[in-house]
Amino acid sequence: MSRRLGGFTLIETIVFLLVVGIGVAGLLSAMSTAIRFSADPLPQKQALALAESLMEEITSAGFTFCQPQDPNFLSATNTAQCTAGMVENVGPDTFSGVLEARPYDNVNDYVGEFGKPLKIDATDLSSGIAAPAGYDAWVTISQLGIAGISATESLLVNVMVTGPDNTRISLDGFRTRHAPRVSP
Repeated sequence: MSRRLGGFTLIETIVFLLVVGIGVAGLLSAMSTAIRFSADPLPQKQALALAESLMEEITSAGFTFCQPQDPNFLSATNTAQCTAGMVENVGPDTFSGVLEARPYDNVNDYVGEFGKPLKIDATDLSSGIAAPAGYDAWVTISQLGIAGISATESLLVNVMVTGPDNTRISLDGFRTRHAPRVSP
């Protein structure tokens, strides 16, 4: 009478290893395909960095009635208080016939026409870091009354950056006019 000992035969072990090997190979193949075709976050991150940089540049600019060179720059409550020729107008300024370089000194300089997009050179950032090729930026500034502040005194700033792989980032920010500085 023979007694069978517990365990696996050589054939059972080979079949087991073959089935597990095929399963692991299939799983690795599926993971490899998923990773290969997954979205690359780099264009999205670069577009976001460009949009944030441009938004910071615009909202950090002044929003006053007078040019910064005017002695009444911080105290003027209307354009009549500006020195002749020093009123801040919509659109980039020209000094002695030369167009002002970015970053502009006033939010109004980033406006072509209120409510209409203005294309900005995304490769010319005020941070001094050159933007990668293939990105475009548009700025739309609209007059918008918020929280009891009149439409001429508050702005909605929209920055939209597009890039490779159908990347699109849009940021919104608000800017209100500087209040005149009051002496104690």
